[in-house]
Amino acid sequence: MNILVVDDNNFIRQVVSAMIIDSGHVAIPVDGHVPALAELNKGTLDLVLMDIEMPEVDGFELTKMMREAHPQWFPIIFLSSNDSEEYLTKGIDAGGDDYLTKPVKQVILSAKIRAMERIVQMKGALDRANKQLEILSSIDPLTQILNRRGLEDVLASAWQSNRRQEAELSLLMLDIDFFKLYNDNYGHPQGDKCLTQVADVLNKTLNRTTDSLARYGGEEFVIVMPFTPVEGARFKAQELILALQKINIKHEYSSISPFVTVSIGIATTNDGASNISELIKQADIALYEAKEKGRNCSQVFQNK
Repeated sequence: MNILVVDDNNFIRQVVSAMIIDSGHVAIPVDGHVPALAELNKGTLDLVLMDIEMPEVDGFELTKMMREAHPQWFPIIFLSSNDSEEYLTKGIDAGGDDYLTKPVKQVILSAKIRAMERIVQMKGALDRANKQLEILSSIDPLTQILNRRGLEDVLASAWQSNRRQEAELSLLMLDIDFFKLYNDNYGHPQGDKCLTQVADVLNKTLNRTTDSLARYGGEEFVIVMPFTPVEGARFKAQELILALQKINIKHEYSSISPFVTVSIGIATTNDGASNISELIKQADIALYEAKEKGRNCSQVFQNK
């Protein structure tokens, strides 16, 4: 562990640092709040041993400053010659995690460091697990692409990025043609297989890491294409339609093709949408118009 030792007494800094080194860890001794905050900003510290009575900024105040500047948790242990209950309470309230009385013994300090190391490791494992759960909560379990929640996050980020760089953002909304008839006649298990096949084809056709595919709901999909003008979106829509036609998913109940097809609505930020909801609505309108044209085609939204 990288352990920051904050104390205005040089002798104590040296003694505590020696104990830390003997315990197999790295000691980083500093005098005062300025170098302490500078070390913390490097983002390499695992534990802080904090003196309380220091000039300019005491340990209580410095702890508060650290917690405010770095909300990500890391352990702070106070080292003080004052063993009063008032100091102990004040230290915990300030954001400290433990309190040791000076002069601290090697065996006690080593034990506290081991305990904090275990807590840090457990927290790291918990953070990784939570991150994995967060990722899973954004994935559609059937198609293994983004779900509605994941789409919202991606679209919000893309919207901000394109606005900052004054670039055009394109949105494609796709709908499997006559999917209800497909489900009704082939059965829902086969319908699920169809959705998975379509999602796989769409995903493989996206050749830019910045583009994102999501299942919007039912048989609808949405593709987010940052930094893409309408011409590029129109070209990609045609590419998607052709790619789907090549795999020939049988659909004998479709009135336009013996195979599964999709209709696509296209909207871009150059069409006057002032927010994400309007952009989605425009893509939905364009999708309806594509269906009215006969399906198995794409239509660009036009602000009339």
